[in-house]
Amino acid sequence: MPQDSVEIVGRWLWAFENSDEAFVELTHPEIEWAPFEDNHTVFHGLGSAVRIRSGWLDPWAEHSVEVEELLANGQDVVAALHVSARGEGSGITVDVHLYGHFKVRDGKVVYLFEHQDRDAALKAAGLIE
Repeated sequence: MPQDSVEIVGRWLWAFENSDEAFVELTHPEIEWAPFEDNHTVFHGLGSAVRIRSGWLDPWAEHSVEVEELLANGQDVVAALHVSARGEGSGITVDVHLYGHFKVRDGKVVYLFEHQDRDAALKAAGLIE
C-alpha cells in the first residue's frame, strides 16, 4: 500500500505542472488542501484544488516542481519539493523547498498540508516522533 500511495503522489505532482486532466483525475473530490502561502487556510473540494493550482501556475513564465524525496507511512506520504519559478511580467524569481504531507484515499490525493519544515511534515505523517 505505501508504494501505491507514493506512486499516486508522484503522479499527482507531475500532473500539477503538466496535465489538467490527470490533475483532476488524481485529486479526490473531497480534498482538503492547506497551502502555506494562504497561512494554511484549509480549502475543500476539487474546485478549490483547481483554483489553487491555477493561482500558482498562471503568474509564472517558467516553473518547476522537483520531487527530491517521497516517504510513506501507509496512506500518508511526505514529498520533499524544490519549487522554482520566474514571473511572467515581473521576472521575479522564487526558489524554495517545501514539504507536502499528503494523504491518499481511493487512489487519489485527498489531503495536502504544505510545510516549510521537513521534520514537521515527517512528524505529521507519523514518520518520526
